[in-house]
Amino acid sequence: MKRVLCLTLALMALTLSLTSCSLLSGKKAQTGHNKPMSTESSQSASSDKSSEETASPDKSSEEAKEQKTIKGVINRLGTYLVLLTEDGEYQVMDYGERVTADDWKEGDKVEITYTGELGTETEPPVIVSIAKAD
Repeated sequence: MKRVLCLTLALMALTLSLTSCSLLSGKKAQTGHNKPMSTESSQSASSDKSSEETASPDKSSEEAKEQKTIKGVINRLGTYLVLLTEDGEYQVMDYGERVTADDWKEGDKVEITYTGELGTETEPPVIVSIAKAD
């Protein structure tokens, strides 16, 4: 009986370790696969711009042109922010670089400057800054 129990536990441990190794290697493969493609596309895009324009603007200045502002009430804080807009819609937003919600709490009326498009779940808008709304 003890042999059967030990054999069963050993097989379960082996199965678990193989499953977790295959899951981890799958994530690494996806991450590694996505990064070269985005790097290649950004390099080709920058080379196209430099050939068209002698003084090509960098990516941060392009994002500055696409910035939009929205007012609302913070509905949820966490690894992302959920904003209840003045139109009564919920918008999920990611935090940009150097943007934190440490000074804010749920229920605060805020004005958010963001880049991207509202309402897209695959690529949520990215918060550039948060300020208190009037």
